[in-house]
Amino acid sequence: MIKGMTLPKGSNRLPLILGLVLGLVAFVLVLVVLTGAEDKGGSTIQSGGGEGVPVVVAASDIAANTRISAEMLVVKNVSQGDLLSGAFTTTEGLVGQVTREALVPGEQVLSTSVQSSTTSNSVAGLLDSGQRAVSVGISSLIGAGGNIRPGDFVDVILIVEVKPENADPNAGGTSDQYSATIVQNVEVLAIDTERAAASANASTDPDQAKDENAAASTVTFAVTTSQGEVLAMADVCGQNHGGRLALALRGPGETNKIFNRPEWPADGPPPVCSAVLGIASFGE
Repeated sequence: MIKGMTLPKGSNRLPLILGLVLGLVAFVLVLVVLTGAEDKGGSTIQSGGGEGVPVVVAASDIAANTRISAEMLVVKNVSQGDLLSGAFTTTEGLVGQVTREALVPGEQVLSTSVQSSTTSNSVAGLLDSGQRAVSVGISSLIGAGGNIRPGDFVDVILIVEVKPENADPNAGGTSDQYSATIVQNVEVLAIDTERAAASANASTDPDQAKDENAAASTVTFAVTTSQGEVLAMADVCGQNHGGRLALALRGPGETNKIFNRPEWPADGPPPVCSAVLGIASFGE
């Protein structure tokens, strides 16, 4: 009896159609899940061999005001949508710049996060590790005729008035001038820009020009700690003993030091004006 039974026409298509619909829905759901997982994974920085675009990120914590070295950076890949505006895609030109803000590992390095040591208004960006920036007043009249520029290397000379020991203070003409090179081969970081602008508009009157040239300019040097102490002390020493500081400009590549002018030792005592000049005292 069962063998002879027949199903109504079209009834055998319903399960097939229903199966196809359910299969299509399942396929779409799987596709959505996989696409979402791919997007989520794309927001994480991938290794250099993955798909995406290259971007420079911090390899470790980098503090603000730090000169960037190659070891501090790594190039990773991110999806195009996760590449931040202004991000560096190569380390070329980035090494040697100074961070404006702290960076954490994996953080993309942006153009706004760093500043070039050559274009920055901050002198700190020009200093190498262990260096200090020290500013003193220099007479441009004897500072190589005002021809010294930032980036030049110079020797610093201290000139003071010296009175012989046991000299009669009532006698005239007993004092003398004494000079010595106190710091050698130091880089000029900056010169008072207002002073430079003023010199461009200086009067053509010879007497007035002489007075303007004799005015002190503020010159900033890159020095070691001990050299900074010597310069600061010498600046005051010159003022207290009728003297001043002068600069001797070095030629390109001239790094030799004057051996009969020993430098103040880094591990020595605090510098004293007479000792830096190599004399026993000022005779006073």
